[in-house]
Amino acid sequence: MIAKTHEYNIFVIRFTKFMKNIFLILVLCLLSCQDNDSESSQLTNEKAINELVSKADIDALKYTDFVADAQVEKAVSGWAKYRELSSIILDVKSGNLSFFKSNKEIVATLNNELKSTVPEVVSSPLILARIVAVETKMYKLEGVINLSSPTKESILETVKELLVAYSNLNLQMNKQLERESQRIQKPY
Repeated sequence: MIAKTHEYNIFVIRFTKFMKNIFLILVLCLLSCQDNDSESSQLTNEKAINELVSKADIDALKYTDFVADAQVEKAVSGWAKYRELSSIILDVKSGNLSFFKSNKEIVATLNNELKSTVPEVVSSPLILARIVAVETKMYKLEGVINLSSPTKESILETVKELLVAYSNLNLQMNKQLERESQRIQKPY
């Protein structure tokens, strides 16, 4: 009888240790799954925004799109940050808004460098004001996209504001270089 109770006690002790190990393994598995879930939800959120607003939606926006003419392109050919901004605007026009998703520092750096590296030939208070307008709209779009649940209408409205601000920057540079080319020196 004592041997059976002793064997039973040993069995219970071993079984208890075994169940503790199984419990620990299950807890570790659940905790590790939780980390992957947050990463996948972030990717899902980014995909949701890109699927929420398509190229067709952005093409349907009504605004006047001014492009930089050949004279402006030549004058700003060395302005790397303007080219980077142009590339971002092309991405936005194609429906790719990933630049603005959780990218606050890069957006701020681009805006600061864009303002500080303006070439002399296009540097004027009017153009600097247009650059500040583009900067404001970029921050606004970045804020709208990073909301927990942005609406399609709010994203499209902010995208339109950014595209209009960029278009106005191009128009202002076109006007300034055109005015400078029309200046005629008066004989004394």
